[in-house]
This record gives sequence, structure tokens and C-alpha cells, in this order.
Amino acid sequence: MRIDWIRVAGLIAVVLAVLIFSTLVVRSEFPAFDHVDPVEIETTEFLWTYRLIDMIAQAFVLFAAAACCVAVLRAEEKK
Repeated sequence: MRIDWIRVAGLIAVVLAVLIFSTLVVRSEFPAFDHVDPVEIETTEFLWTYRLIDMIAQAFVLFAAAACCVAVLRAEEKK
């Protein structure tokens, strides 16, 4: 079995990107959370009150992610 170097390079790039992103998230503060407008409070209250809309959106995102994973990881036919 041959090693596909493109996939190895892609895997290394993804792992490196996740490490960099997680380091930035852990070390950085989020100044956007310091200033909350009344409009943002109303939006947050709406989403927490009507959870059905949020759950439908999450289900759609999970279904789309699963469909994309299946499309990317499907087995190719040998000729």
C-alpha cells in the first residue's frame, strides 16, 4: 500500500490549524461579550425562549455535516 502524501500533508495542516485555533481561543479574551446592547439581549432571550427554532437549525447543521462526511469518505470503485 502506497502512502498518499497529499492526504498526510492535509492531515498535518488540519491538526496544526486546530492547535493554533484552540491556543488562540484559550489565551484570548472576547471583548465582544463586554458590551451588550438591549437588542442583543432581546435576541438572546428570543432564542432561549423558542428552543424549537434552535433545535431545528442544529439538526440541519448536523445532517449537512454528516452528508458531507459521507460524500468525502465514500469508497472509490477500482477499475
